[in-house]
Amino acid sequence: MTIHELELNRFRNYKKESLTFGEGINILYGQNAQGKTNILEALYIASTGKSHRTNNYNDLIQRGQPGFEIKLKSKINDRENSIIIRYSKDKKKSAEINGIKRDKLSDILGTLNMILFSPETLEVVKGSPAIRRKFLDILLCQTNRQYLHLLRRYNSLIKNKSIALKKGKSEKKYEEIIPVWNEHISVYGGKIAYLRNSAINRLKKYMNEEIHKITGGAESSELVYKTFCETNEEKDEKYYENQLLKRLNEGMQKEISISQCIFGPHRDDFEILLNGMNSRQYCSQGQQRTLALSLILAELFYIEEIKGEKPVLLLDDVLSELDLKRQEYLLKGLSNVQTIITATDETRFISQDQRTIKKFFIENGKVMTKVEKSIDMD
Repeated sequence: MTIHELELNRFRNYKKESLTFGEGINILYGQNAQGKTNILEALYIASTGKSHRTNNYNDLIQRGQPGFEIKLKSKINDRENSIIIRYSKDKKKSAEINGIKRDKLSDILGTLNMILFSPETLEVVKGSPAIRRKFLDILLCQTNRQYLHLLRRYNSLIKNKSIALKKGKSEKKYEEIIPVWNEHISVYGGKIAYLRNSAINRLKKYMNEEIHKITGGAESSELVYKTFCETNEEKDEKYYENQLLKRLNEGMQKEISISQCIFGPHRDDFEILLNGMNSRQYCSQGQQRTLALSLILAELFYIEEIKGEKPVLLLDDVLSELDLKRQEYLLKGLSNVQTIITATDETRFISQDQRTIKKFFIENGKVMTKVEKSIDMD
């Protein structure tokens, strides 16, 4: 897939701007706080319906304006596609996919596949379990339509069960319906765990291959899925459903006593290991960056495997986080991948491939296309 054109109206510091991207590498450069990351943020919203920087859409509206609009044109499997996202303080969010209005922004998930690699991506390696769950959920929502439905239904069940657990302390009738909630939760939670485990198993193979290449075979990585039961590549959905129901029933009195849902995939995590050591506790910052880089490349290969097309890669100020060796490795690995990069200057790229470079100078919410040329990087 490739992005052709992005139009921003009253979005962040952009009153009205449009960009036409090249199919190769696109560099957005300029000083800090000029609006480079805002462009990547708009692209990411058009792909996932969510910003990676804020949960409040009011933050995205240009100051003094009632709302914003993002328009995106792309090509997927040789078909032209368009997405329009609108938000106003009065009418709230709406989306339009190929001229058809959608009530929920989540309906756009899977239409355009983009991967964002930013300094915040390091938090997947060194941050909380919630950040890693979010990483997995976004990846699965983009590649599996069923997953979003399962996740919504599961979260709704957990919310209702939590209410019943709290009321169960004073009203016996609520305690008596907990087993009914457990039956439903085990069905949806088991399917979620199965899909997450399958994704982790695919990702870890790609990731370890990349770690081997980056480090010349000196280091190896591993992803270990941590959920409510022992995991196994050979086990099917029913295994996870049965294991979750068993765990819920065995732990029912404990959940009632503390009025919390403590068993299920909403408590999931996955460990990222380097040479058998937990990356959060034992890896240097340089090693954590290498792991984040290899995880992003693994995500790229995973999406290509599932969807049959390479996603678009968004790199937000990450080259400064990588040494020259890892910069070169990353850019060599982006053959035939449309890439949009933010930088403070016209970054010199090192690659053995001939690549089309398109440059955009960003200053105070204004975009100037500088040059488009084919460069031999030998």
